[in-house]
Amino acid sequence: MLSLRHLNNPMSELLPTPRTAGFDDHRLLEWLRTGINEHAIVAITDAEGVIVYANDRFCSVSGYTREELVGQTHRLVKSGLHPAEFFLEMWRTIKAGEVWHGTICNRTKGGSPYWVESTIVPLPGPDGQPQFYLALRTDITRIKRAESSRSAAETKAHKISEQLQLFFDHAPIGISWVEQGHDGSRDVYHPNQRFCEILGLTPAEASDANNLREATLPDDREKQDELTAALHGGKGSSFTMEKRYRHRNGHIVWGSLTMAVLRSPSGHITHRFLMLEDITARKQTEAVLRETLRRSEELERIVNRSPSVVVLWRAQPSWPVEFVSASIRQFGYAPEEFVNQRYSFIGITHPEDRARVKAEMAAHTAAGHHEYNQEYRLVCADGSSRWVDDHTVVRFDKTGRVTHHEGLITDITARKAAEDREREQQERDLRLAGEVQHHLRPHAFPAIGKVEIAALAQPTAHIGGDYYDVLPVDARHWGFVIADVAGHGPGAALMMAACRATLRQCASGETSAATVIRRVNHALHGDMPRGMFITVFYGILDLDTNRLRYVRAGHEAALLLRASGGPTELLKTGGLALGLDGGPVFDAELQEGEAELKSGDLLALYTDGITEATDAAGTEFGCDRLVSVLRLHRDRPIEELPIAVDRTLGQFAPLSGHTDDRTLLLVRPK
Repeated sequence: MLSLRHLNNPMSELLPTPRTAGFDDHRLLEWLRTGINEHAIVAITDAEGVIVYANDRFCSVSGYTREELVGQTHRLVKSGLHPAEFFLEMWRTIKAGEVWHGTICNRTKGGSPYWVESTIVPLPGPDGQPQFYLALRTDITRIKRAESSRSAAETKAHKISEQLQLFFDHAPIGISWVEQGHDGSRDVYHPNQRFCEILGLTPAEASDANNLREATLPDDREKQDELTAALHGGKGSSFTMEKRYRHRNGHIVWGSLTMAVLRSPSGHITHRFLMLEDITARKQTEAVLRETLRRSEELERIVNRSPSVVVLWRAQPSWPVEFVSASIRQFGYAPEEFVNQRYSFIGITHPEDRARVKAEMAAHTAAGHHEYNQEYRLVCADGSSRWVDDHTVVRFDKTGRVTHHEGLITDITARKAAEDREREQQERDLRLAGEVQHHLRPHAFPAIGKVEIAALAQPTAHIGGDYYDVLPVDARHWGFVIADVAGHGPGAALMMAACRATLRQCASGETSAATVIRRVNHALHGDMPRGMFITVFYGILDLDTNRLRYVRAGHEAALLLRASGGPTELLKTGGLALGLDGGPVFDAELQEGEAELKSGDLLALYTDGITEATDAAGTEFGCDRLVSVLRLHRDRPIEELPIAVDRTLGQFAPLSGHTDDRTLLLVRPK
């Protein structure tokens, strides 16, 4: 039988009496006790799980003193990582008098997780039923971290390999890499799907150099042979050429082929990489344009009937025009006014669009794009402006230098006006929704004689997914809530409105914060869209005792800054976010905490849009900066504190802008 008397020196009752000659029983017990205490985390609980003994190792690893551990259950160090079923199975085992083995993640007093390999031994009482439980644990945190790091590295390497293979298999251009034999062995080709599609060959056929050579038109075969021979002779490491292939179905395919080689340290080519882009459409367009320009009289008859403007200008800074169709008259100009350089197209581009148009054209040219589209405004001869779509084809000389731009300019003013009207209507709808949501938030806080209240609310757009409220529970209790919907936009706003209405209904007359949030979750879970959830912090303040009963359903822990100084307290009971589970798991995980608010103490409820705001370097604002701002201004009127937080956020992240809603609710007893 094990009694509480033995717990003052528990190891003497748990270790067998030594029978070896020459050993002193007391000394051996002391040695064993010292060894176990140095290696193992030891705890003894009563039949209800209340800790009655904790060794020094338990205290040092958990960060709690023995006085803080004894009298508590192991919920004090619970990490929240394991599901409820994990601990139910453990209790079923040890209550049946069986030894339980397992790995558990606990959490230190400072909030850091630590892993232990655990053995729990039931200690029976006089009736044979477990009276106490002896828990022996080994700290395996370092092993777990090493396993996690190794697994993450292996996963990352595997993912990179998969991504590279995915890119190769589904690249928009044809790719084939060749392992070149240098000892008489055959070259091995590895073509991707697009390479085979361009030539109309199967992967097996595209892996045969003879098939590739036969597919090349004879006129281009000789040129490719010369360039390839130059590479093998050590001249350069790549070449690009435009060539023709005869597709399997008989039609001609134009391709831009780039071949690059890798060499061994001795200079021998070990691999060749072929990149093939289908440029048939461009070649056809170029051929049509060349033929059209050659027959200029026919061109003018065609383009002058078109509502679009055809223009050809040289690739020079002032865009001198060589040809413009008569349809330019729709903008109030005559074609000859551009040909004789009275006007230039850059000159009639709207001043507000000019720099952008020039920058875009320079970027397309630098990137080697053969054609591109732009939208900008032209200034008409009467001073009005019209929106145009400019489809430009770039002309190159034999050296690859850009010589001309050929533009097809179409008036899209009516389309842009329709888009503007639609956008304005959407903006009006969003503004109206934002105004409705704005009215749902408290703007004048109720007069609670013993409490000061202030708030900051900044949605990322007209409507947001954050919510805060101050609501009466009964004559002597008030509720304070802050919540955050996963997501943005109208969907998030609608769910938040539903959450507000449900919470107000469930909160009336109920002084248990956990009961209220369980009811809200049960009401909302069935209507919550897939992938959406709501985090909530809800507290009920008793005005007579200044005691706050609170729950944290997946939300950031509230901050409690004591007027007397000392470290900031985190109100961080466990709980799942609303909508993740509608049944017993949510109810079991939700824990209700209690804190006493004294005069001058500052309670801060906030959403992650504040703490996760980042500066230009990607550094987060963080909880510590928020606490520093509140401490710095804590003695000022409470309505000035949100202004100070907003100003500090603006200075911290002046360029990054809002990427998430920012909400802050402050409560301070007088």
